[in-house]
Amino acid sequence: AIIQIRKLSFKIIHSSTILLPAWVATLKDLDMPIKIIPHDVSTHWNSTFDVADFVCEYHVTIEAITDKWRLGLMDLALDNHEWDLLKQLHGVLKVLKDATLFF
Repeated sequence: AIIQIRKLSFKIIHSSTILLPAWVATLKDLDMPIKIIPHDVSTHWNSTFDVADFVCEYHVTIEAITDKWRLGLMDLALDNHEWDLLKQLHGVLKVLKDATLFF
């Protein structure tokens, strides 16, 4: 699931003419604050938490944008099992991030 989100983030960030405007339009349609999916660096687990945190908050937006077949992102859509795994990963990484920031 996290690999699919990494790919989605990369595609949106680096497609300033098609996907990025579609992302912003989807956020506006859903009355959500306009934010970009954070970039996940595989060697920094804190960035993985930041992405998981963002994705859990913007779940509806990600579902909406990956459902638009014309954007070619349907292969990056997450099924219910993958969403559950991502939420579990988010919980584990939150404990680690809180511990890191505490010290």
